[in-house]
Amino acid sequence: MDSSTVSSVQWLDVVRRAVQGSDGSRQAVQEAIEAALREEPGAVPAATAFAEALAELTQYATAPVGGSQDAVDLEVEAVVVSRRILRPLLQAKMQARLDALDEKLVGQAHCPSCQASAESQGRLARHWASLFGPLRLRRRYRYCEHCDQGSTPAQKLLGLPAGDFTPRLAEACTMMTTTVSHGMAQELLSKLLGVEVSIKALEDMTERRGAALQIVQAAEAKRCAAYDETGLPVPLQERPTDAVAEAEAPRVAYLEADGMMALTRHELSGKELTPTDKRRQRRAKRDKARGGKGRRYETAGREVKNAVLYTGIACAKESPRRGCILEKTYVSHLGDWKTFVTLLWVELLRLRFDQAKLLVILSDGADWIRSIAEWLPITTFLILDLYHVKRRIWEVAHSFYGDHTPEAKQWAEVQGDRIEAGQARQVITALRFLRPEREETRELVESLIGFLTNNRDRMDYPTYRARGLRISSAAIESANFHVSGQRLKVQGTRWSDEGAGHMAVLRADLFNRRWEKRTKELLAKAG
Repeated sequence: MDSSTVSSVQWLDVVRRAVQGSDGSRQAVQEAIEAALREEPGAVPAATAFAEALAELTQYATAPVGGSQDAVDLEVEAVVVSRRILRPLLQAKMQARLDALDEKLVGQAHCPSCQASAESQGRLARHWASLFGPLRLRRRYRYCEHCDQGSTPAQKLLGLPAGDFTPRLAEACTMMTTTVSHGMAQELLSKLLGVEVSIKALEDMTERRGAALQIVQAAEAKRCAAYDETGLPVPLQERPTDAVAEAEAPRVAYLEADGMMALTRHELSGKELTPTDKRRQRRAKRDKARGGKGRRYETAGREVKNAVLYTGIACAKESPRRGCILEKTYVSHLGDWKTFVTLLWVELLRLRFDQAKLLVILSDGADWIRSIAEWLPITTFLILDLYHVKRRIWEVAHSFYGDHTPEAKQWAEVQGDRIEAGQARQVITALRFLRPEREETRELVESLIGFLTNNRDRMDYPTYRARGLRISSAAIESANFHVSGQRLKVQGTRWSDEGAGHMAVLRADLFNRRWEKRTKELLAKAG
């Protein structure tokens, strides 16, 4: 008889009789329930798990409250006990599902790689760590002599990974490490969930998820490519499967882009090491010293390129001088702009920004962002961030007239007003009239003249305002700080190029609120 045919009345009657016939202790209750369930015609293997869970609950309910326990202690205890109560039931449910899948797949004895016959080696057991404690589960293991590898079809169908942690626990762990440092994540997991995970395990889980996400993104970028291998444009073949409906294509869409620097380190070896460094390494190895056996590293800055995407209707007014963006999508990548723009193109297709009547690109005028605008196979409208221009004007004013002097303030405000009025030519003329004596100031002046000259076609601010367009790239500045910087620029954190790249894409995924959905997607790809 299937467990679904055992009515709740039967279960409750068994529980009542078992508890009444025991002395109330945990062991007695469990033994009494197990014995009673064995006598029931509808008893199933889940009965043992139910008995174990109920025994835990009975012990908790009958235990006296300690004289020194306060509200915090009692709630912490309740959370710990609830995990112990549900663990055997969760294990029983997962085992029942594995049993059903193994039974269904009994005739499908083929290797998933070569399709050759894969002989059953029996139903082997192994452990997974879960949010509720260790789970011991049995599933059928098949071995292919041709490929010299094994497979567990039911395990994959259920979504249990090859690693040591259940998907939900790994999801919680990686979400935590993507939010805060690994050490802090370890403490929070222990405090909030009662789960003990080593820092090394957290690092490995995060690295695996980041690498898997990059593979998925690269495959999606290839599938939705805008150009073929020769660089010629190709017709749009496919959008992401979760693209918004065609009716939701925006009239006005915005793309803001910028970069932030993440410090990465590279181990020096061979010719890069000095004789002193080599002697230090040998001495550290001999003395079994901590700290990586005297390794030496070179620190460098790598740019994480970020983009923020949002629609015109997502821009809301909080006050006459302050606004907010209700919904944003982020793209992050550590590396060259050509790879970044292929990832960006996927998000543009997902949001149907390629079908927008107007796609505005807001930036600080960096060359790589202009290259992105030229690469995109759609028409774009570039606007130079007004406040970036004003900041550079103030830099010149302070350098020429002195920091925070009345003359610097007056000159900068006049030039700033001219920029807002669309009079960049007059500002360039005013800059040419300056005759700075200091080399540093001369360089600032010449740089600003070149900057304004190259971007004059992107600075018609009166027209932009009349059309109701945004002229500030504050959203990407915020993303540089909150999305990327708050995790990648944690003081004392040392990243490898791979680690920083993984964290960049994970942070964007986190802020895009795709974490749970992505977990199932990555599991499906792994299977």
